Amino acid sequence: MKTKNISIKKEYISLPQGQIHFRMNNIETGTPLILLHRTPSSSNMYIPMMNEMIEQRPLFAFDTPGFGGSFNPIGSPEMKDYRDWICKSIDIIGIKDFHIYAHHTGTHIAAEIGNIWNDRTVSLMLNGVAYLSKEEREAFKRMTSTSIEPDINGKYLMETFELMKSLFPEYNSDLVNQELLGALRSLEGRKQAFSAVWQQDFKSLIQTIQSPLLVMSAIDDFFYEKLEIIKNELKTARIEVLGKSGIASTELQTKKTVQIISKFMKESEDAKA
Repeated sequence: MKTKNISIKKEYISLPQGQIHFRMNNIETGTPLILLHRTPSSSNMYIPMMNEMIEQRPLFAFDTPGFGGSFNPIGSPEMKDYRDWICKSIDIIGIKDFHIYAHHTGTHIAAEIGNIWNDRTVSLMLNGVAYLSKEEREAFKRMTSTSIEPDINGKYLMETFELMKSLFPEYNSDLVNQELLGALRSLEGRKQAFSAVWQQDFKSLIQTIQSPLLVMSAIDDFFYEKLEIIKNELKTARIEVLGKSGIASTELQTKKTVQIISKFMKESEDAKA
């Protein structure tokens, strides 16, 4: 039974570039868990997961710049820029050591953080990992470079709706609406984030990670087939598979996800102690 006075709160952090919006609980004991979202969502995708583990440890779900309630970046930010914005936010909050759970685009930021803050990253848990060659990155770049632009007749609204609906295994009005609103809010942010994703050599970067690493995927995720390759090439990585849930395994497989990462975080903390 959950304590009634523990809830998810919304807060802002001010950086020179603008404000970072994030969600948190009011738990003060335990190693914090940082949550980094996919494109085009925001920290709201983590509300079910945060509610499921509300009493477990401090939770911090950030809106990446360009998404949700965070500021809009200027120009063409690189993945290291997104990393630095989140790292500065972590320092301002006063978090020292932490775990990270990240989904899709968030995994690229998480890997950058794990690379420079190996001593502070107790574990890295990545869901939906684009473990791609340069040629594969170029192919995905071409596939995602054609964006839907606003038009006077509002055709882009229906086109965006159909695109968001296609990302889920079956129609779920709440999840599709949430993803649609996120996509409409991040018309420019999506372009910037995807550009940074495909520019990053994630496959090389993740091989530098020294923290305990968990890689997971839904069986119908874009990058599910990469799990076997990661298992063979990253011998120390823990591999986990989630049920059919499209891009929304965090929301549709909440209990299973929490069960897996909670066990992994405890094992990582015990190993570090």
